Amino acid sequence: MRLLSVLAAGSQQLARRFFVRAALAFACALSATIGLGFATYALFEALRWQCGVVNASIGLGAIYFVAACILYLCHHRAGPMLVANARFGLSQGQAGNAEALKAAAQASEATQAVALAMSVELVRQMTPLQLTMLAAISGFVAGRRL
Repeated sequence: MRLLSVLAAGSQQLARRFFVRAALAFACALSATIGLGFATYALFEALRWQCGVVNASIGLGAIYFVAACILYLCHHRAGPMLVANARFGLSQGQAGNAEALKAAAQASEATQAVALAMSVELVRQMTPLQLTMLAAISGFVAGRRL
């Protein structure tokens, strides 16, 4: 019974952290969008004084078009083939290890082992792109805390 209360408290803390991180990510994205807007306006003003309104608009449009093409190529490269490999490419040995971890965690009532078993299952369901983003965010958070 003690294990269930510990897991419930841990999941509440995890949910709270998730919502705080989601709110901070949204605030970060909003701030970046506003900053991009001001940077675009400043670049437009600088180009307008040098090249005129029409050429400045064409130049900014070209810059954003090139950025969109680069992002599309990155998105296309990380296509659905990686998702299929990540979800269905599990071997039986890996699944047996996860079951052994779960059994050991339930037998010893160690919260860290339970958390490890749950994280193994979560990682198996994530795509490589999601894992990379999670690593980048974790590194950023760890760097901010240091």
